[in-house]
Amino acid sequence: MTRGSTTPPLPCRPGSDVRLPDDLRLRPVRRADRPFLLTLYGSVRAPELRGCAWPESRKQAFIADQFRLQQAHYLAAYPAADYWLIDRGPATEPIGRLSLDRSRRAWHVIELSLLPEERGNGRGSAMIRWVQGMAEAEAAESVALYVASENVGALRLYTRSGFGRLPSRFPTHAFLRWAPPRASGTV
Repeated sequence: MTRGSTTPPLPCRPGSDVRLPDDLRLRPVRRADRPFLLTLYGSVRAPELRGCAWPESRKQAFIADQFRLQQAHYLAAYPAADYWLIDRGPATEPIGRLSLDRSRRAWHVIELSLLPEERGNGRGSAMIRWVQGMAEAEAAESVALYVASENVGALRLYTRSGFGRLPSRFPTHAFLRWAPPRASGTV
């Protein structure tokens, strides 16, 4: 998934204060990242497979197939999106993924996922703050996303980050939207 917009991944305006934490980096996803992305996807889907009576081999085949379908869907539905890996530390160890469509004035977070051991320590909040800061700096109209309704941790994260819930087209997913604050006097 190396396709993406030509918009640079980080602010290019001199003096911009929109920054990721010092220990996090974004880089475009490369073909060589596929094994990590499959592992990450499997970790996201693991909770729903815990109660499933399938043998482990069938679960892994299901995860691999669902991952392949998801990637094909993302590229077809969001051909101009940015697909980034989130790296941590000086060794640039991959810990997650951020997929963001900035091709319209209303931005869409396609996916923000972190490895289980990276969740709950502020990294997701930092990534959302970065997206919001970029959206504000680039005069985006809004940032929206879908999240699985049973993913209470993600719902809390987005609510804390100022996203409001709107009617969803999908019964299994909540639709959330955040709009940058407007300068006073702006219509």
